[in-house]
Amino acid sequence: MVQPIKKVIVGLSHTELDKDLIDYTNFLAATSEVEHIYFVHVVNIQLPAKVLAEFPDLEKEAIAERQQEVEAMVKERCHPERSVDYSVEVIQSSNKLKGLLMAIGKYDADLIVIGRVKNKEKTSVVTQRLARRAPCQILIVPEGSYEKIKGGEHIKTILVPIDFSAYSAMALERAIYIARRNKRKHEIEIVCQHVFALPSGYHLSGKTEEEFSEIMCKNAQESYEEFIEDIDTEGVNIRIVYSKDDNDDLTSDIRDLAMEIDADVIVIGSKGRTATAALFLGSFAERLITNTTNFSLLVVRKKKDYDGILDRIKKL
Repeated sequence: MVQPIKKVIVGLSHTELDKDLIDYTNFLAATSEVEHIYFVHVVNIQLPAKVLAEFPDLEKEAIAERQQEVEAMVKERCHPERSVDYSVEVIQSSNKLKGLLMAIGKYDADLIVIGRVKNKEKTSVVTQRLARRAPCQILIVPEGSYEKIKGGEHIKTILVPIDFSAYSAMALERAIYIARRNKRKHEIEIVCQHVFALPSGYHLSGKTEEEFSEIMCKNAQESYEEFIEDIDTEGVNIRIVYSKDDNDDLTSDIRDLAMEIDADVIVIGSKGRTATAALFLGSFAERLITNTTNFSLLVVRKKKDYDGILDRIKKL
C-alpha cells in the first residue's frame, strides 16, 4: 500500500534555491495526492540582552519582515495545477533541524521537501540528520531539478534500487503511483536496480568469478519474480537491471546507473525513523543521501506516531 502524501512541508532557506523548491513543489502537487503545502523557513535571531532591552520589538519586526519576503516569493511562484491549500510560516529556532522537526510534528506532515546545492561533495549535516530523524518521508531536491524535468512534461525515468524487502516494495509502489499520475503528460520508465556482490570465499566452491556471478544473478532474477508478483504494475513500464558490485560500494553502482539512464529521481525505501535509524541495505542509503547530489532523492518510509519526537528534539 502506498504511503499517502497529503500534508507536505517545504523547508525554505531564503536563497535562490527556494525558487527551484517552490517550482518543484508545483510538480509534486500534480503527481501526488497532496492537499496542503506548508512552506516553512527557520530563522535564528539571537540578540544580546542589552540590545534586546534597548530595542524590544526588533526581533518581532525582523521575523515579520522575513515573513513578508517569504510570502512574496511563494505567492509569485506557487501555482499548482489543481486546488491545493498552502501557507507560509517563519519559525524562530536556535537550530534549523529542530525547527523543521517541530514543524513536522505541528502539522503532522507526510513528507518534507528540502533543497541542496548541486555538485557539492557532501550534502549538509542538516539534510543527513533530517533523513535520519524525520518521522515522515523526505524529498531532497538539488538546484536545477525543476528545470531538468520541465514541469513534469519531460520526466522520463525513475530509478528504484531494490533488495526485495518490504521497504523497497514501498519505494517501487510510490514510483508506480507517480508514473500513473504523470501518464497523461508523458510515459515514465521505472528502472528497478538490484546490486549483488560475490560473497567472500566464493572461489572455494570451485567456480570461476564469472560462473559464480551467473549463479548470483540467476538467484536475484528468481527473487525479483517473487517480489514483483505482489505489486500491481498494470499500466506502467518497468524494467529490471542487475548490477554486480566490484568495488564494495553499492552507492557508486546506483549513481553510475542513474547517470547512464539520466534518472529524474531516485526513490529508496527506509526502515525506520529513530535517531540511529538505518535505511534499507544498512548504511547504503545514508551514503547515497550524502554523496548523490545531482539527482532528486525520495526517501519513502512508513509514517508513525510522533511518540518521543519532543524528547529527540530537546537533544538537538
